[in-house]
Amino acid sequence: MKIAIIDSCDHCYVSEPDIEREVLGEKAEVDLFHVRNTGELPAQVFGYDGLISWHLVPLRAPFINSLRQCRGIVRAAVGFDNIDLQSARERGIVVANVPDYGTEEVADHSLAMALNLLRRLQQGHAVVASGSWDWREVGPLPRLSQLDIGLIGFGRIGMAVAARFKAFGCRVRFFDPYVSSGVEKALGVRRCESLAGLMQSSDLISIHAPLNDETRHLIGARELAMLKGKYLINTARGPIIDCAALADAVSDRLLAGVALDVFEDEQAAIPMLFLQRNDVLLSPHVAFYSQAALPELRRKAAQVLLSLVEHGYHRNAIH
Repeated sequence: MKIAIIDSCDHCYVSEPDIEREVLGEKAEVDLFHVRNTGELPAQVFGYDGLISWHLVPLRAPFINSLRQCRGIVRAAVGFDNIDLQSARERGIVVANVPDYGTEEVADHSLAMALNLLRRLQQGHAVVASGSWDWREVGPLPRLSQLDIGLIGFGRIGMAVAARFKAFGCRVRFFDPYVSSGVEKALGVRRCESLAGLMQSSDLISIHAPLNDETRHLIGARELAMLKGKYLINTARGPIIDCAALADAVSDRLLAGVALDVFEDEQAAIPMLFLQRNDVLLSPHVAFYSQAALPELRRKAAQVLLSLVEHGYHRNAIH
């Protein structure tokens, strides 16, 4: 069989397909393509049996409709918003993701961002850098065990984040209309029946939802107004937050703090406003990463694809 890895030529994740070749062994020929978009791929890719997709190169309908014998596409990540699922279904191509890699890393990164904001570490650094050791200049600091933490999305990562906040004594609640009743009892958290209820009752909001038509710009001006004096963290997908509305909220100093590992358009320049404020914390879409997580992701993506191509099924298939 022939397998293609489609990665970006900018900020690529795979420089050499050594892990994938090790997993697939003699069963497949593996080719790696670094492109800016699918229009730069050679025509030979249309005849490949399976694809591993990295998120910076969208696989839209015209490309998928041109695949002649592809049996499976694996999105090397949890989210799969860069793939046109409807077109894949119409072509009989099974799409799967890798939902069980990097859960610890994203949860840890979310908590690290929260602690940075809540303990005002950037402000503390600035105080010392200015030559002062006056702790009063850092500003007010809340006690973590007195905080209500709100999670948007309560899948694997949301649950892992909840466990970490609970270890600090925080009260944790979530909003996720797709999670069955009873999870809250098993994990000792509280369910909110509406997004507004979650926003109004939480001191800090952390986003752990997938990007789809329902969640795109889920957090806009109306929702941000509910977070006056509160904290907002996003380690999920950038477009879940309306960037223009967030810029207005940051400019008006509406929020106590904002931490973003993802941005609405990661190919565009970050607005200077976000770079000049000590109540805004940014990281370069790195929450998923550790020296253990990336090889794990690549290995699992290849294993899932092998199952799709050979058997037409894997438990990670997206239905």
